[in-house]
Amino acid sequence: MTVDQNTLRRRGVGLIAHDPALSWGGYTLYTPITSAGTIHLVDIDGRPAHTWNSPHPPGRQAQLLPNGNLFYAAKDTSGPTLFPIWDVYHGGIFQELAPDSTVLRELRHPFHHHDATVLRNGNLLITTVEPLTPADAARIRGGIPGSEAPGGLIHADVVLELTWEGEEVWRWAAIDHLDPEEVVMNRHFARNHWPMANTVNERADGSVVVGFRSASTTVSIDRADGSVQWSIGPDVLAQQHHPHELAGGSILVFDNGTYRDSTSVPYSRVLELDPRTGEELWSYEDNPPQNFYSPYMSSAQRLPNGNTFIAEGSFGRLFEVTPDRRVVWEFVVPEFRSFGGGVGLESSAGAQNSVFRASRHAAEELPWL
Repeated sequence: MTVDQNTLRRRGVGLIAHDPALSWGGYTLYTPITSAGTIHLVDIDGRPAHTWNSPHPPGRQAQLLPNGNLFYAAKDTSGPTLFPIWDVYHGGIFQELAPDSTVLRELRHPFHHHDATVLRNGNLLITTVEPLTPADAARIRGGIPGSEAPGGLIHADVVLELTWEGEEVWRWAAIDHLDPEEVVMNRHFARNHWPMANTVNERADGSVVVGFRSASTTVSIDRADGSVQWSIGPDVLAQQHHPHELAGGSILVFDNGTYRDSTSVPYSRVLELDPRTGEELWSYEDNPPQNFYSPYMSSAQRLPNGNTFIAEGSFGRLFEVTPDRRVVWEFVVPEFRSFGGGVGLESSAGAQNSVFRASRHAAEELPWL
């Protein structure tokens, strides 16, 4: 028998484990990061339930909207290249897709990267970059010396609220509200992008949560004046993804742990935190810890029954745990593919099943299914 030379695929794909008595159930939505534009929905038994198809590869992921349609952040492969890794994580195309994949609305922004979401008012909230002035670039601390973008540029994050017609209705620039002396880049990151937002979403009171990977910092922004309401930094987090508010006001976050200072062994964990104090209210990590690890991407979602749905994104492993940290469902993304042209990772020739995020949904959220 010929041995499959892909390490992850050789270990097994699809549904790995399921405890129906303890799992919340529902449908799982995911988008392989190397996909040509296919978004997948599987049932609790890991069987394909639906797919959407776009002519564009993913900028990062897709989100189910309250009306049952899909919000898809896609990659514009014809957009500008600001620096080498930009082609990896930029997006630039926002689409609302009907269940039959018909494009109902579309908007583009050439400097979008990583995250985007649809606000309760129907507008888009997206992360973008703009180049800093030489004076402001000189204020940026940390990072790999000499690793600025061509021309010595440093691009900094700007969060925008846009209408679907492209009108800018709110703007927040990191350099105007964060102190580079305090929000310092980890020494392993290139200085071409500060402080590298990978998450943006809305809190119940209308304020905005933004997570910055290269600075291991998550903040809440007051929409009225742009001020930072609270900040959780590298004393707690390490290259985190997907911080967002839960119903009670706490913050759930996937803490990747790639360059965590407190240990020589990298491992990931999911944390529920009091945002005002950084106090840990709940956590999940494996035993031994290194059994659960995603160096980048990934997400976590609190389910209605108190379970937590986790995407170990780098390795396409999706699983559900109970409040007492018992794994009750596990699925490994079976779609393996190498990156195609124009996405910035042509040198990574091996097929992979990575996902930026994944989410679990009740049947009621899919009335057309």
